[in-house]
Amino acid sequence: MTMQHQRKVCRVCDQGLELRYTDPETLRQFVNRRGKILSRRVSRLCAKHQNWMATEVDRARKLALLPYEDKP
Repeated sequence: MTMQHQRKVCRVCDQGLELRYTDPETLRQFVNRRGKILSRRVSRLCAKHQNWMATEVDRARKLALLPYEDKP
C-alpha cells in the first residue's frame, strides 16, 4: 500500500486572495491568537506570498490595525 502525498498549494495563488495591510481581517487568518505570524508550513503559503504577508502584517501593526501581541 503506497501513500500518495497531497500536493501543497499556496492559498493566495489558488484562491486569488489580496494581502493588503488595509484589510486586517484577511491578515488575521495568518496570525495566531497571541499575535505571532504563522509559519509557512501552517499557513500553507509559498515563499513569495509568505514574505509578502509578513511585510503586510508588519505594516498593519505599525498603523495599529493589528496588535503586536495579545494578552494571554
